[in-house]
Amino acid sequence: MATSPFRDKVLLESEIRTFINKYKAIVINQSDRISDYFEMSCFNLIVRFYENEGYTVTVENLNGVHYRYKCSPSGIQSNFSYFKVTKLVDEVLHEFEIHHNLNVESSHSNEIFTTPDISIVKANSIKESTEYYTSKKRFTYVENAVMISFCEVKNFNPFPELILNFTGIVNELRKEIINKDGIVFETKHIAPSLMVSGKGNKQTNKIKEELEKRYNLNIIYELFYSGISVFSKANYLELAYK
Repeated sequence: MATSPFRDKVLLESEIRTFINKYKAIVINQSDRISDYFEMSCFNLIVRFYENEGYTVTVENLNGVHYRYKCSPSGIQSNFSYFKVTKLVDEVLHEFEIHHNLNVESSHSNEIFTTPDISIVKANSIKESTEYYTSKKRFTYVENAVMISFCEVKNFNPFPELILNFTGIVNELRKEIINKDGIVFETKHIAPSLMVSGKGNKQTNKIKEELEKRYNLNIIYELFYSGISVFSKANYLELAYK
């Protein structure tokens, strides 16, 4: 019998609050949707990756002591909180930000944008435009050149179309991975990742194995129950760009 991808919302909420409280902040925009809680939990796991890699981690753009997750593509980025991660390498300070639902420019065209659930971008790189919408509403985004990596979060048991469609997003945002061009950074980063709550079966496990062998990406199953283990100090480097 397949493991359910769903888990008690109260447990997830407790984990999220505990993580944010570690940074002396309080979560203020909780949701009634279990998918939002799972997305917040996965966001925290990405921050944990950078903690384990020795980055200095700080919380930015708090409303007083309150942390606001951005659980929807709508809204401008400056109204929400985010994490900043920094690392000194050979006397050079490398600075990045981890954002929730940030619009990112295509790696093929500067007129196309998509919104990954989680994005790692160079610090201080978010731009604002009133030309994207006909209504002149403000639109916040980053150019593709400043995006380091991204993650998609799905609160489902995995199925073939879900996994294979992820390569389309990778192609749009990181065509170098599909083209198998080398990507080199001076500091370690998580590779583009599909983060799934449920447990794979024989077919989806085979697709995961093939895609991870073919491309520089991660497909991670069963995160409701194994997230802390997958992102632990013993295992997190398996998720980094190779």
